[in-house]
Parts: sequence; structure tokens; C-alpha cells
Amino acid sequence: MVVGRDDASAEDGTLPPGLDAPALAAAIPHSIWVVSAAGTVGYANQRARQYPGARDPRADDAEFPWDSIVHPDDAAAVRRAAEAARPGPKPYEVECRIGHADGSYRWHSVRFEPVSGADGESGRWIATGTDIEPLKGLQRYGRETLSLLETLEAAAPAGFGFVDGDARLTRVNDTLAAMSSVPRSRQIGQPVHEALPGIWPQIEAKYRRACETATAVVGTVVSAPPAEDSDGPRSWLAGCYPVMVEHRMMGVGLVLVDVTEREQAQAFRSVIMDDMAEGLYTVDGDGKLTSMNRAASEMLGWQEKDLLGSSVHDVVHAPPWHGTPQPEDECPLRRTRTAAQAVQSVDETFVRRDGSTFGVACSVAPLETGGGSPGAVVTFRDMTEVRRAELEARHDQKLESLGRLSAGLAHEINTPIQFVGDNTRFLADAYQDMLDLLLVYRECMTPALGELQWSDRTERAQAAEAKADVEYLAAEIPAAVSQSLEGVERVASLVRAMKSFSYKDSTEQAYADLNEAIRTTLTVARNEVKYVADVALELGELPDVMCHLGDLNQVFLNLLVNAADALKDKAERGEIRISSAAVGPTAVISFADNGTGIPEDIQKSIFEPFFTTKEVGKGTGQGLALARAVLEKHGGSIEVRSVVGEGTEFILRLPIAGKQDAPA
Repeated sequence: MVVGRDDASAEDGTLPPGLDAPALAAAIPHSIWVVSAAGTVGYANQRARQYPGARDPRADDAEFPWDSIVHPDDAAAVRRAAEAARPGPKPYEVECRIGHADGSYRWHSVRFEPVSGADGESGRWIATGTDIEPLKGLQRYGRETLSLLETLEAAAPAGFGFVDGDARLTRVNDTLAAMSSVPRSRQIGQPVHEALPGIWPQIEAKYRRACETATAVVGTVVSAPPAEDSDGPRSWLAGCYPVMVEHRMMGVGLVLVDVTEREQAQAFRSVIMDDMAEGLYTVDGDGKLTSMNRAASEMLGWQEKDLLGSSVHDVVHAPPWHGTPQPEDECPLRRTRTAAQAVQSVDETFVRRDGSTFGVACSVAPLETGGGSPGAVVTFRDMTEVRRAELEARHDQKLESLGRLSAGLAHEINTPIQFVGDNTRFLADAYQDMLDLLLVYRECMTPALGELQWSDRTERAQAAEAKADVEYLAAEIPAAVSQSLEGVERVASLVRAMKSFSYKDSTEQAYADLNEAIRTTLTVARNEVKYVADVALELGELPDVMCHLGDLNQVFLNLLVNAADALKDKAERGEIRISSAAVGPTAVISFADNGTGIPEDIQKSIFEPFFTTKEVGKGTGQGLALARAVLEKHGGSIEVRSVVGEGTEFILRLPIAGKQDAPA
């Protein structure tokens, strides 16, 4: 390596005594090379010698090409810059990577200054290299950070913007820009109140506060006008975040997060919790209360805070009629909750805080809470008035049915009353004849007749017997008594049937004899049936069934009257067959007729309310709809089998033990 002592330019002034150029070059914290016109290095200071490039750092080459220490990927750019500056010659700068002795390449900013010789021609270049690797690292970090920021701005559903100290918008992403009617291209650099006129008035005070206090101001919900592709105004949670650099306020960052769904959910929750008429409560996986709405609180008499964390089953579920508390694992609501399946219309009885009870209809839906067993949402409504109204409606319908049957019932009662009256009058006449005969007998036996011969007495008695026609009376009086008793029993049975049929049913189920109920219904409706059909009863052995007997009486009557109506237009006398049987745990009852039948295309419609095939004024369309509702209420079913021209059969199935809860 050649190190010259005459390289200092005279134009730069003389060095102080005792300080020569090599000492000065060694003290400078930069790399210095003296490069010939041919591009070879003739001098390198101590720092420059730490960058041998691909050369052996221990080599002591007299001269070597300067670009040999440059990274191969940068060498071509360095040569082009040198060739461009050579014609002047003129100073130039390049940024390139130079190989360090440790094998790494570090970024340098290298400035080349031409040095003129004694003849005035440029023969050499002084190259000064500054290590800019840290700066490049910062630049890379800045570019990466900026790229990440731009990616986040573009991809995030939130609105991002930056407002400088002069309240000008200097950055804005698409989401925030879309909140304004001003195009994004015209927003940058504009006063923020012009760039974002729709939302700035709502957050300006927060921006001022953030600038004044140098603290973040968050929690403000603003409303932005709807975008072109939006279905309405959106709600945004706005935050103003001051940006400080070396204790100097640079501006405020705006972050707006779309909370429309949250606001809508809160509004919806407010409706549910405060305004919904039905009671609602939620429980966790252990059945403990987590929330309760106002309606539930009013119906139960408990405040939400009083029951939070408590077992709802233990607090509000009334014990069964026998008074023994129901185990929680047998609770229908718990069983439907643990099955993680939504269930509609579970009949339950709840107990109020004051100890009174009331019937409810509940719906249960699973509620995922993010861990463990799912909770549940339970909605319920007080069925007290509803059930009372239903009971009254059913009772009214029974009375309406009895009103329809009243003429027939009057005839059914009048017939036995007539022959009871005729027999009573006959018995009165017979009594008088027998009394007259008895008086003759007494007269014949009295001593007052003196010496009247026995033959005369006998003759007088025989004449009285002939007048009374004793043989006739002896034959007819027992028959008249028997017929009268039969008529009285007939009337009594009709009265009992009407009383049983019109009895106002209770809300509680009870075991009842359905065969007897069928006979009672037939008695009540006998006049509707006897002129059009013969009734064949095929009632099998049937245990008492848990049911609402009054409801079933109405169903039986509707089916019996429908069968009679189907036979009224039949040329010959029809037949109605009523059968009953126990099939396993189910009572099966059938009403069949050999009437006109029901067309197949309307069989699915006959159970719909107000659907009827009868003439106007002869049918309300409620009978079969009521039948299906009653059977479903009992956990049973009703189905129809019909062939046009052959007849119709309705088959009722009822659980003997009553409606059972769905298994868990």
C-alpha cells in the first residue's frame, strides 16, 4: 500500500506544524480513499482499510480497483455514476454496500471529489465514505412501519386519519374518507372541517382537548352519514390520540371503530330487557341466573340483583301438587337446556317472591357462553288470564253445542215425560177402581149386613171385581210402574249427561273414564244421530286416562255430530262406529262413519281454523281445529282416514298417563 505525504491540497491551507495529512486522515471518522483516474486505490486511511471487500484483509496490495470492495449487486450502479461524472469532471455521490473485514456489507454514502494535478488536469479522486448502515436500518424500519401502517389502514374496518397542529387532515384511509362527501383525493391537506364535514363537529371538542392535555380522549360515539352502498347511518366509536415526538406535539391521530352492530344490539337488548312484555332470564351452564328483564322481575317479584348467581330452579320453580320439591335434574327446563336444543311452549308453574304461584308457557334456547356447558335463554309469559279465557271459551263452546242440541234434548226429555204422565193417569184410574173394589170387600165383610147369605155376599164381590176388571189391572199396573220408572231414569240420565257435558273444566288434569264420557256424549247427541244412523259401540277395556275431560267431551261431541252430518244426505240409513282400546301406554279411540267421505285434496286442510265443507251458516270450521288443539295439548294426536264414497274415520291417540315431558 502506498501512502503519500503530499496529498493535501495547498488550496485548503497549510496544516499546523507537527500535523501531517496521514495523521489527519487517521483521525477523521470516515473512510478516505485516493482513487486514480483508472479507478484504482492508491491510498486508504485506517478506517477505509477495515473494508477490504472480497480481498484478504491481510493483503498489502500496492493498488486495487476501488469497485472491488463494493457489493456485486451495487458495482454496476457505481461504475455508471463514475462514467457520468468523468467528462466534467464533477463531484458525485453514490450509496452502495462496502465489504467489511468481518465479511458483512455495510451501507455507505461515498462522495467523490476530483483532484487536479499540476497541469490542471484531473488525475485523481478523493472518495470520502460515511457509514450509513444505521440510517439505512432506520429507513428500512420506517419503510416497513409505513408499509405496515398503510396495510393496516387499508385492511382494517376502522377509520384512520391524522390531523396536524393546524387542524389539517394529512392522512386518511378509505374507511374514514368514505364518511365524507368530499372525494379522498381532495381531503389530504385540507382543513379537517372541510374534509370531514359530517363528523368533525361531533369530535372537534375531543380533538382540542387531546391537543391541550396531550392525553388520549376516547369513548365518543358519532354518527356518520350512510355510504352509497350502506343500508343506513353507521355509528362509530371515536378516539383522539395525541402524537408526541421529543415532547413536541405533532398532531392527533383519529381512530373510528364501527360500533353500529353493538349500538343496535344494545338498543335491541334495551327493548328486550326494558320493553318486552314477556319475561326473560338467562342462566349459565350451572343454572345460575346471569340476567333478567323488567317483565320477569315484575312477574316474579324479584329484582335482578337479588337473584344474580342463584339457582333459578330452586327459587322460582313451584313444587308439584304433592308438595315434594322437584329435583333439578328432573326439571323440564334444565333437561331441555342440557340437551342444547331449543324447545317451545313448555308448561310450567312458577312461584312468586310472596309464595303465590302462576302458570307459565316457557321457551328455552341454548346460549353459548364461550366455555363449559352452555347456558340458556328462557322466555315465559303468565298464562293465568289466557288459561282462564281459554277455559271460559271452551265452556261457552260447550254451551253453544248444547244450544244446538237443545231442541233434540227437549224431545228426548219430552218423550219419557209423556209416557210417565200417561202411566200416572192410568195408575190414578186403576187406584180408584181398586179402591172401589176394596170398599165392596169391606162392606161384604161387615156384620151390618145381618143374616145376608154368603152366596149373596160373594155375588156382590164378584160384580165389583168384574166392574174393576181386576185381571186387566193386575197385568197393566206393574207394566205402567215399570215404564214410569224407566222414563224417570231416562230423564235423569239425560240431566246427568247434560250436567256432565256442560261442567266447567278445571285447569288441572285428572283421571277419567273415557268410555263413560263417550256414552254420555252419545246420550246428549242422541237426537242428532238417531234419525240418520245406527250407532255401534265397540268400547274395549280402557283404564282411566289422565286428561281434561271437559275438553275431550267437546271433541267427542264434535266428531259425533260431524259423522251424523255426513250421513244426512245418504239415501239409506247410515252407521256410526265408535270404538276404544288400550294399545300399550296409549288409549286409541275411533269415530267412523260410512258417509260421503272427504276428498284427499282437502284432508290436510280440515284441521285448519275456520275451514269447513258445510253450507254457510251450518258450520264454523272450529270443531276439528279444536280437536287437534286439545289432542296436542294432551300430548296425543288425531288423524283422518277417508275414502270418497266409503266413509271417514277419525283416530284419536292419548297417553294414558297424561302428557310427558320430552326426555333430556
